[in-house]
Amino acid sequence: MGISLDVILRRSDNIVFRKIQDEYILVPIVASAADVESIFNLNETGAAVWERIDGMKKLSDIIEEIKSEYETEGMKIEDDVTAFVSGMIDAKLIEAL
Repeated sequence: MGISLDVILRRSDNIVFRKIQDEYILVPIVASAADVESIFNLNETGAAVWERIDGMKKLSDIIEEIKSEYETEGMKIEDDVTAFVSGMIDAKLIEAL
């Protein structure tokens, strides 16, 4: 079963993010450097999704904003954003409310 388009997304409180030029770097907050499992680097599209996750918007709203920003097939964007968000939820970078 896929993620609902009506879900509201919120960034995890356990993630520090920095924008360095045109890239976002996401780093989990951990007790020690030995506990760092992953550092995440988002591409332009991933950063566009990340910027829109604010704890108030539904996934469907984020997808519509991305569709209006990028000129490509709407269904492909929906599939790609949904898969990306699902992966971010699995990695505990964001939470579904």
